[in-house]
Amino acid sequence: MATSPGKSPALDADPEPSGLLSATVVAGLRNLGAIISPPLTKLLIANSLKLTLHPDATIAPVPEIYASNAACAKQSEYAVVTLYALATKHGWDGLYLRQQLEQLALDTGAVDELSRVYEDNRKELVLRQLQLGHGFPHITDIQWRIVCDVKSSTSDCSTGVAHFHINLGNFRPSSGERVTIVEFVCNAEELQSLINRLKEIERHCNQMAVA
Repeated sequence: MATSPGKSPALDADPEPSGLLSATVVAGLRNLGAIISPPLTKLLIANSLKLTLHPDATIAPVPEIYASNAACAKQSEYAVVTLYALATKHGWDGLYLRQQLEQLALDTGAVDELSRVYEDNRKELVLRQLQLGHGFPHITDIQWRIVCDVKSSTSDCSTGVAHFHINLGNFRPSSGERVTIVEFVCNAEELQSLINRLKEIERHCNQMAVA
């Protein structure tokens, strides 16, 4: 991750680093300052930073972030966490991060806040990245609920379509405390695709066991 003295981090990055961001992440970033108000955008970015730096800690919820449009807020929270993780991994500095965000036609205030928070906390983000090992997470528990994006006077991106909120985790051997490994929202088709992939993995494992 470290760069050579006098060498711009941009030179070490991929030729098209903005292509690292999925459509889901880009859509989540575009919610900031637009569908999600500027004050809530600042709260959401600050909360996402905490989730990135302290994933094992118990972070107090900020209910006002999700009060008007929980689905959009969750997507944006995931987008910010992903953005900072990728930016740190590829050695971007604050200026280069800003350049990539400006290419995505985001809200100006959101770009300013994302860039400022990243630059102010880049050292901590780098240290956090260095602490990550190569072991895969061990998932032993799944929780789910159905969320419906209902139209209201405070939301313009509602569809009325039901989505599934999936939470995969495990339990600490020492305390029995449940720890979230990954959390995501998907629609019925995406959930069915995931189930089919898992069944495919199960079939391959069974075939290997009897081979």
